[in-house]
Amino acid sequence: MRRLISAALLFSFIYMGTAVADAAVDKNVSDAVADIERYEQQFAGKTNVNKSTVNRTLKLLKLTRQRLDSAADHSLPEWQAADERYNALVAQLNSLLDPSASSNTQSSQTSAPTKSSSQPAATTSSQTATPQMISHQRVQVKKLKRDIESAMDTFDKAGPKPFQDPGYVEKVDNALDKYRTALGRFSDFAEDPDVVSASNAFQKLEAMTQFGRDHAAKELAELGNVQERLAAINAEIRGLAIPNTPQQPFKSGELANWLRSLATARKAAIQIYQPLPEIKKRAYLPETRATVEEGGAYDIRDVDRMERYLREVVGKIDNEVNTFSANLTRNVEIEADSLSFYDEFDPSDRRQQAQHFLTEGRADEVRQTLAGKRLLVSEAAEYAKLLKHDTYEERVALLARIDDVIGRYEENYNKARQLVRMPKSATDDPELVEIAMDTLQSPDYDYVGEIKRLVVNTEKVHRTKSTSETQIDDVDVSSSGKITMSGTETTYFYEWDQYQVATAEPVGDKFYIFYSTLKNYSSGASNTPLNKWIISNRIQGSEIPEENIELD
Repeated sequence: MRRLISAALLFSFIYMGTAVADAAVDKNVSDAVADIERYEQQFAGKTNVNKSTVNRTLKLLKLTRQRLDSAADHSLPEWQAADERYNALVAQLNSLLDPSASSNTQSSQTSAPTKSSSQPAATTSSQTATPQMISHQRVQVKKLKRDIESAMDTFDKAGPKPFQDPGYVEKVDNALDKYRTALGRFSDFAEDPDVVSASNAFQKLEAMTQFGRDHAAKELAELGNVQERLAAINAEIRGLAIPNTPQQPFKSGELANWLRSLATARKAAIQIYQPLPEIKKRAYLPETRATVEEGGAYDIRDVDRMERYLREVVGKIDNEVNTFSANLTRNVEIEADSLSFYDEFDPSDRRQQAQHFLTEGRADEVRQTLAGKRLLVSEAAEYAKLLKHDTYEERVALLARIDDVIGRYEENYNKARQLVRMPKSATDDPELVEIAMDTLQSPDYDYVGEIKRLVVNTEKVHRTKSTSETQIDDVDVSSSGKITMSGTETTYFYEWDQYQVATAEPVGDKFYIFYSTLKNYSSGASNTPLNKWIISNRIQGSEIPEENIELD
């Protein structure tokens, strides 16, 4: 932080208001002018001032007088101008102590041609013997110098940032006033080497602190109200919305909207982040005990937290896009591999007619599945286009292939409908037809629709079957662990005739082929309906166009 000292030393020349470019100006004159300017500003326009303050200043001005008198050449315009300003300042201060004597004091101060006569009344002539310090005073002035240098080191380590804090500046001012007052006690020993050394250290400290003030003023002017800015940034962070990752099945335009929302959020996070490094570098943000939520000020930890969160947001968005892109690529590959399954559909095969085309709801199910594949690939293609991925053309080609599969499925569906027929009749026995019609139209089976056509599609067969069931009545466990169970075993003997019929019946605005198995039991269990025809099984088959019902 020694740069602060160097900068302060440089600043001291600027602050003194002299032209440092002129190498001929004596440093004693420059230092004296700096003192004069400071006191001129302190008492400018004032008529009622504490007399102790004036007296203290007059004592300090003795040091300034000695600097002027120590200059090598009193004929220089710079020295003469400084001497005039000095005399005018002393006269002003004396008038504040005794207004009635101001004119006489001013006259005596300005008209005397000699070096000694330009000093204030309290200043002794050059012919007066210089007072000598006693040992106790020398110990004090040396300690004062150490204290000043210690303060200088402390302020230097802290740097110029703390000067942005009014409380810190007040602390600095109090320290300067204390050291200035302490130096004033040695005004009678102004030419003593130890006093001169302490005075020089104090001037460096003043220059350093003035640099800190000026630097802080510049930083605050450029940074603005840092606390208000951080509060606004924190509010923007709270309002930062990260969209949820889309889940399959996607909606149309969902991926593009998600990417745009992510891009907006990412851009916003970067914009919010941008002023933080500069604020962190230039603003004074000491750590505070109270959090912002508790009413405390924003400190450096809050800035670190904001920076860390915004970096995490950007990283999370980037990782989310990368992960989603990889998963989307795998899903697209799966869909591409599945298309060959639909190439195998044969509309002329009766089994496949029902399995892939004409079973109720099957065509809509296939259409929905293919539409889902198309939507996925379409979204993936738009996704690749927005991100400028090299998979865009490949996905556009896959989309065209899916459209081809969809078109061929619709063609095959129409072919299957055109080719579907009622099953061939296995017998023309009118008795079986009559039995089937009577059974299907029985009130017991009101779920059977209007029969547009009935075909007996199997021969009548006679079958038998026996079943047994055991009822355990008692379980006995002997002392040796042997388990003995006793109960009743019942055997049922079934005997029946059966055959199957196919019927064309309406379901909504379409017609379907139904297959009904009819049975007539002559023996069976106690709950078996005997000696009557019943429907033992019924399934819904393929859709059949109404115009094909009567076709064989």
